[in-house]
Amino acid sequence: VVPPILASDLLLYPYQLYKMRLAGADAVNLVVGALATKDLIYLTKIAKSLQMQSLLMVTSTVQLDNLLKAMPSGGYDGIIVSNRELEDFSFDMTGQQALNILKSDVMKEFRDKQKEIPILVDGRVGIIKAKDEAGNESPDAYIQQVKEAGATGAIVGGGIVPDTPDSW
Repeated sequence: VVPPILASDLLLYPYQLYKMRLAGADAVNLVVGALATKDLIYLTKIAKSLQMQSLLMVTSTVQLDNLLKAMPSGGYDGIIVSNRELEDFSFDMTGQQALNILKSDVMKEFRDKQKEIPILVDGRVGIIKAKDEAGNESPDAYIQQVKEAGATGAIVGGGIVPDTPDSW
């Protein structure tokens, strides 16, 4: 079984979808904060015509609210709640950005309307540490927090790679 491939490059133009599909991508990550609503709708339609899934990444409750109001139901296949800062592409290393979105009233409304849509967390998952009930800090404690806040999964990239190149 071949695992599905998620293309997470910054997508702004339709031709990028065609290139990614030709390269073997099964799904795309569309950054809600980087696209006008009409462009987001257009790109999700093209992705669907290419038999690709569309995951929409939000970095704020404002973006999630706009998505909820503007995107047609069934126009996308999942939401990615990110710890990434769109202004400079750095990460919120506390993990609170994603947790705050997951615990927001807007997310509750989203879940009520889009019950079947998976909600994933992205941005240093597997690296960010949180305290567990015993007061110990670990990445597992943060993963448990996002799970309890309603995430159904996570995108883990750098979190599975050792911290130093020497240990590669």
